[in-house]
Amino acid sequence: MITIKNLSDLDQNNLDSLFNRFGDDFHDILVNTVIPIVSDVKNDGDSAIKKYTKKFDHVDLSSVMAEEEEFDSGFSALDKSVIKAFKTAKNNIEEFHSKQIHPDIAYTREDGSKLGMMYRPIENAAIYVPGGKAAYPSSILMGVIPAQLAGVKNITVITPPGADGKLSPIIGGICKLLNVSQVIKAGGAQGIAAAAFGTETVKKSNLVIGPGNIFVTAAKTYLFSLGAIQIDSMAGPSEVLIIADETAEPKWVAYDLLSQAEHEERAIAILLTTNSDFANKVNEEITKDIAKGQGRSEIKKRALKNCLIVICETIDEAIAFSNNYAPEHMELVVDNPMSYLDSVKNVGSLFLGTHSPVAVGDYISGTNHILPTGGAARFSSGVSVETFQHRMTWQNISQKALLSFADELSLMAKQEGFDDKHGGSVRARFEEKE
Repeated sequence: MITIKNLSDLDQNNLDSLFNRFGDDFHDILVNTVIPIVSDVKNDGDSAIKKYTKKFDHVDLSSVMAEEEEFDSGFSALDKSVIKAFKTAKNNIEEFHSKQIHPDIAYTREDGSKLGMMYRPIENAAIYVPGGKAAYPSSILMGVIPAQLAGVKNITVITPPGADGKLSPIIGGICKLLNVSQVIKAGGAQGIAAAAFGTETVKKSNLVIGPGNIFVTAAKTYLFSLGAIQIDSMAGPSEVLIIADETAEPKWVAYDLLSQAEHEERAIAILLTTNSDFANKVNEEITKDIAKGQGRSEIKKRALKNCLIVICETIDEAIAFSNNYAPEHMELVVDNPMSYLDSVKNVGSLFLGTHSPVAVGDYISGTNHILPTGGAARFSSGVSVETFQHRMTWQNISQKALLSFADELSLMAKQEGFDDKHGGSVRARFEEKE
């Protein structure tokens, strides 16, 4: 079902296509669809949002912002067992993310100068929660909880409406659970633009985070280029890379690959293993699952065309491959996985051992599932409390320290052609008053 290759058989073109997969070519979508939508929302506000929601989602919105009744009725519709499950996840996510809160830094030098750094919350932030083929209430937890812990004053959720123009009960209910009362009922570029610019009823956000389709990604990227918003990343297809040896259970690994494939048709799942018999057994389990036609079978089947099983000589070789690939999710299902922890360099979120499937991080362990994709884990990180904060440095320099800096500062300023007033601003403080 999945192509199996030896790592040694992959030529440079094969490796380049695997390692350099960041981003989509969305030039045509950007020019022909996203920019006109963004311009309309900027100029016409709520009426433009309603127009595009009607055009793309075939939904008539009576109000762009969700109303209190939608949260109350959504929460009332949730089974007690569902509420309990989401509360467990909420507690775990709060616990893990609370460890990320930075203390402010302040210290005094021997010369009496004081320096420091302050962490302050972004005042207004928005979290995009995908809709369309499925609702993702877990993404509300992953976006809202770090924002709350960071101290964000105004938190807005952006999500497509249901066919009746209202929030789906599960989305409304989980927003109620988290005390979120600002929800834009619009997906796609129009929802992102609403948060970036603000409208008659939408409060402007300074930051928009969260995954979405290519229209959402193009809108986030374009609005960031205008300086309208900060963004977390350019989200691409969901992906997992699993490294497993012969001690792993083939069916478990197959299910972990399939759990990524069931996300969407463009999802990517890669298995690296040192054992060819194990690779064939995993492939057999995948073939059996697809034959059953269960769940999102057609989506899984199409996604598997993007997937690959690679036979490596050693686990170290597999980890080196992964470090170049920089996956969104990585599972290390090998004997004594913790011994390899320091060798792993570039991963969005790492899952170690036989009982740490990606699904546990998607929902309930406490780590965040809004992660860099497409190899962006080489240079960026997943959503955290820090995503919703900015840092400010400060200094209170003593007279003694400034005098000691004066000559060397002037020399440095001269190299850049700025001694007249850069250097002069220091010297003036020590000249006799006329």
